[in-house]
Amino acid sequence: MSAFTRLQDGEARPPHAWLAELRPAERAPADRPFVFLNMVASVDGRAAVTSSARGLGSPADTLLLGELRALADAVLIGTGTLRAEGYGVLVRDAGRRARRRDAGLPDTPLAVLCSRALDLPWDAGLFAAADQPVLAYTESAHAAPELAAPVELARLAQASVPALLADLRARGVRALLCEGGPTLNRSLLAAGAVDELFLTLSPQLTGAPDAPRIVEGGALPEAVGLERVWALAAEGDLFLRYRVVIRRTG
Repeated sequence: MSAFTRLQDGEARPPHAWLAELRPAERAPADRPFVFLNMVASVDGRAAVTSSARGLGSPADTLLLGELRALADAVLIGTGTLRAEGYGVLVRDAGRRARRRDAGLPDTPLAVLCSRALDLPWDAGLFAAADQPVLAYTESAHAAPELAAPVELARLAQASVPALLADLRARGVRALLCEGGPTLNRSLLAAGAVDELFLTLSPQLTGAPDAPRIVEGGALPEAVGLERVWALAAEGDLFLRYRVVIRRTG
């Protein structure tokens, strides 16, 4: 018979202390970065409210996201997520910037985008930040418009997940945080390219029939196994950290 353990209150630590054990750069494979995925969902499994994740977030969730970004060499953002959220400078907090400098990292991580046709929302706040470097992968021969942000276009014959990750690794990116959206998540998971998942469960029931889940775009080739590393609680949210595991059948 299985025994059930109740998760009880324990030691309280700030999020950067909990995340110190992650060490993503040290765990990067030779052919791609270490990829850690961060998402928020309602208790009924929805990853957005009125087309944005903002209605699901909380100050604690924002704090954890900020600390995850502080560990990353680069942050991968889906085009739909960029349209919905706008973004800006990825790391603004002076304390996080100082910790990054102490670790030999630039003040803010590289923002990474992928759009085969270069169909990007050029009016998004991300492109208005002069101190936020952006790398956009594309198959298009078109040029980017004049922007405040320093934007580099990386043209690939095929802008696939393996090609993108291999190029990032060759550029020295070892720790890659992905913030979705759900179709990008599916592409990474289907390619076997996600190492850990950070999932915030927001204490809400949306009942929204058309709102996306954290993975969309069709069934995965096979179910992805997860192993819980820890569960934290703050401000009513539940913060779950999972390690992706390969479960072989037969």
